[in-house]
Amino acid sequence: MHPALSLPAPDVPLNPRTGWGRAHWEAVADHLVAGILRHRSPGGAFLRPPGRTSWSGPASDGLEGFARSFLLASFRLAGAGGADPHGWLERYAEGFAAGTSGEPWPAIVDRGQPLVEAASLVIGLRLTRAWLWDRLADPVRQRVVDWLRPAARVEPVDNNWWLFSVLVADFLESVGVADGVGVRERGLARIESFHVGRGWYSDGPNRSFDYYNGWAIHFYLGLRSHLFGHAFDPARLVSFLNDHVHFFDHDGGMVHFGRSLTYRVASVAPLWLGALLDVSPLPAGETRSIASATLKHFVDRGAIRDGVWTAGWYGPHEPTLQAYSGSASPYWAAKGFLGLVLPPTHPVWTEPETLTVHVDPVPLPEPGFLLHRAPGEGTARLVNHGSTDHPGDPLYDRIAYSSRTGPTVDPADNTFAVLVDGVWCGRPALEPTGIGPDWAASRHVAAPSATTPGAAAPGGAASAPGVPVTAVSVVRGGSEVRVHRTPPGSVVRHTGWPLAGAAATTGDLAVRTTSGGMSSELVGLLGYDSAEALDAPEGTAFGSPAVVPALHGTGDVFVCRVALGETAPPTATAERTDRGVRIAWSDGTTHHVDLDDLSVRSDA
Repeated sequence: MHPALSLPAPDVPLNPRTGWGRAHWEAVADHLVAGILRHRSPGGAFLRPPGRTSWSGPASDGLEGFARSFLLASFRLAGAGGADPHGWLERYAEGFAAGTSGEPWPAIVDRGQPLVEAASLVIGLRLTRAWLWDRLADPVRQRVVDWLRPAARVEPVDNNWWLFSVLVADFLESVGVADGVGVRERGLARIESFHVGRGWYSDGPNRSFDYYNGWAIHFYLGLRSHLFGHAFDPARLVSFLNDHVHFFDHDGGMVHFGRSLTYRVASVAPLWLGALLDVSPLPAGETRSIASATLKHFVDRGAIRDGVWTAGWYGPHEPTLQAYSGSASPYWAAKGFLGLVLPPTHPVWTEPETLTVHVDPVPLPEPGFLLHRAPGEGTARLVNHGSTDHPGDPLYDRIAYSSRTGPTVDPADNTFAVLVDGVWCGRPALEPTGIGPDWAASRHVAAPSATTPGAAAPGGAASAPGVPVTAVSVVRGGSEVRVHRTPPGSVVRHTGWPLAGAAATTGDLAVRTTSGGMSSELVGLLGYDSAEALDAPEGTAFGSPAVVPALHGTGDVFVCRVALGETAPPTATAERTDRGVRIAWSDGTTHHVDLDDLSVRSDA
């Protein structure tokens, strides 16, 4: 067993919100590097803690552990001016020597995982150049260069992976190997084509929006400027950061949405990046406040065990992972420690913690998201009417996500499903149709496919004609009214927020569940005729089992109110109009939903 994590006493005067300062970040970084170094191969080229094997195999997983922990160690050492009391540099130097000779790393090939790890290696080598690279023997340096050079020629996955080759080319040029100019131009042009506005990039030629926008695309583009002096336009990062802060819970959680969530605190990397480049729109104390609350949130809930990051969320959790996730994959959380590169005298470490409380809904038209909170509490909620590249994936295709809940697999939470050919069909690829200050809308076609549980259609082909669905979400505090229109006579099921370990109360058209101070409500307002609480034995990343509220109905227009939070949410009533639905809130506000042109008008 690895020694338990030992943390300094809380530094409350400077950090009234979290009690965590730079010393706490350093202690966690030291603990994580020391923990994974216990799992070195004989020559030191591979670091692979016990656990699952990714689809790339154990050798690739071992390289992943070496590269990602080296990135973490490099941030820690760079911020300490190269001071190395634990002897990490010697161990990683041995690993570079072994990985390019006696314990060879897997080669960099088209769409291969080693390309990903090469980017972490070159960032670390650049940051520690005076203490590691410049002291490596010439033959070792040449072997490292030879191992890296294919990165300028291979074909990456067509998403954020283009930037891995760009970073490797930057590094090679910095050490006198200038054969990557073409790949840089091509890669940067491809990334530019993914930009949809205001600092939002799709992770590929699709509508895939998630944390990769911050912990990959902005992260690498910004570090190119810091490490290699390339021109950098800060406007996009500034715009993105103004949006990004709304994904974080006041309790330190982050909205549980998208792939690779096991990277966890990598989500705060762009916050530190803004400070590193001196362009952040946030006060320095707020940057640290959000970042420290996030790290503390996961540490306090058992995300680190026996000295290493677990593969999951608060602990091991398979549904949070992907096939490419190995036992060392969570060490991409190293990116979240970028703040350690900044010196202890930087305002981001010396200014008192602050936190701006945001209450009004935040529409993000580029990804098609609507973020909202309830007054007096910190839960972050995301309504999704725009990210659409992963049909059937619980981490992408739900109507809503939050910082206090995770998706259930069966039954599916936060889903409007239509019964088609005997199969419950949720939301596959959708078409965003509009967004306003407190609403968002989209269209989709519900149809069985190979990705629909219970469907047997081969090759993803629909086994029955699809059912067109129009969807509108309107938010008010901790409540969201969802309006759906289908062809007349449609049989539907709607589910709400899942709570782990919840107790349920069910009425004729309402389900309320409670757990740990949180409550989830689902109330039928129009079109639904029954309600029930569904058991989800496998639970969520936040615990198991879970309870999922559900409504059933038959008709063409369906309206319900869903709510999640710690305080009593606004209630609402609904009635049909000539063109749609009128929603009357308990606070006197009225929304008119036009289902023909998919717009919403508000009367205060």
